[in-house]
Amino acid sequence: MKIKKFIEGLEIIKKYVKDDNATIASGHDIVWLCDIDLITDDKDIKKLEDLGFFEDEDFWACFT
Repeated sequence: MKIKKFIEGLEIIKKYVKDDNATIASGHDIVWLCDIDLITDDKDIKKLEDLGFFEDEDFWACFT
């Protein structure tokens, strides 16, 4: 994933994550970012998908 797309996706997710102590997880070639149910706006969901983010194990995720 290109860094610009990754940052743009993080900016969308940041609007929904209210906990300043929220963390991300990574393993092999995937980064898991937040619970899939946190993102509720259809436009934001579509934009994340267009950027290459996807649902994995009930989290928003992306390949590195």
